[in-house]
Amino acid sequence: MLKRLVERPIAVTMTIIAILIVGVVAIGKLPVSLMPNVDIPQITVQVAVNGSSAREINEQVIKPLRMQLIQIPALEDIRCEAVNGSGNIFMVFDHKSNTDLNFIEVNEKIDKVLSSLPKEVERPKVIKASATDIPAFFINISSEGCSVEKFLELSVFAKEIVSRRIEQLPQVALVDISGVLGTQILVEPHTHKLKALGITADDLEQAISRNNIALGNLSIKDGHYRWSISFDSQIRSREDIEKIFINVNGRIYPFGELASVKEVAQTPQGVVMQGEERAISMAVIKQSDAQMSHLKKSLEELTSNLANEYPEIEFTVTRNQTELLDYSIDNLKSNILVGAILAVLVIFLFMSDLRSPVLVMITIPLSLVASLLLLYMLGISINIISLSGLILG
Repeated sequence: MLKRLVERPIAVTMTIIAILIVGVVAIGKLPVSLMPNVDIPQITVQVAVNGSSAREINEQVIKPLRMQLIQIPALEDIRCEAVNGSGNIFMVFDHKSNTDLNFIEVNEKIDKVLSSLPKEVERPKVIKASATDIPAFFINISSEGCSVEKFLELSVFAKEIVSRRIEQLPQVALVDISGVLGTQILVEPHTHKLKALGITADDLEQAISRNNIALGNLSIKDGHYRWSISFDSQIRSREDIEKIFINVNGRIYPFGELASVKEVAQTPQGVVMQGEERAISMAVIKQSDAQMSHLKKSLEELTSNLANEYPEIEFTVTRNQTELLDYSIDNLKSNILVGAILAVLVIFLFMSDLRSPVLVMITIPLSLVASLLLLYMLGISINIISLSGLILG
């Protein structure tokens, strides 16, 4: 076979040139990441139900989801937690199973139970863990002289507007928000009124419990017609509590006359600071096959547009992970170049002629281009592992 290749130098030369051109084009399309894209057999389901207690979320959302998800064959362990306003289901699968298929099965199970969940529940988020789930950028959102009320509005703005606009970028996989401030409903009984009427704060609590119920659906059939009636008396806001009526000795009193109902800020579990101002931090996790340079450019354009649309809010990109990535990749590239030069020098010193070093100078770049072309065809990114392998080669 080698004899036939030697007898056809033009065909071999044209083949090498074609591989070189295709390889150079492929290098520009190779995704760059710090770590290789290795799937971890873990999937997390996130549920958000604003205004619901941990007990309600556990009974109405977490338990139905869990009953469906435990039917997945490759599931090894499942753990659930519920807090006020949200819940999480953590699943661990067999290491030999296909994470992509597990991800599809989890979504199918969620779609089956979605119709039986409360109507105000948005579709749960399904998050697949990966070794590349390292935030590429952190964006801080702050406003000068921001009071508690304004920071509550800023928190809603960050969750409802900014995070969704970032997640719409094709290079972004997920946005993780921290430092937001939630709200809670505070009921302060009018003690003197309650004492005059002969009732206690427990009576107010029981009135709230009696009115915070969901009776489900009722189907009524009349001849050829069928009506579906839904009974829903769940409390969602401060106004719902104020509209509760309490019967005291035959007289009806609005809840708002017996107690003051306020929507106040929750006790923060953590604080993010931008200089001397309180801020909201958003961790941006990129898609495994996305170019880091493209993500950086898209984020810069988006933050610039947001700054122009909302001049009173400051958007700051912090902890740019591309700097570490660029340093690592540049260091490995320089090692490849130094290794090639040293190989040429060693061959020249031992062989004492120019022909062998020249052949090495030609074959090393060609081998690198062909290797990078193979990486592109196999869907492997440029990372510290693949570049280290090229250096050793």
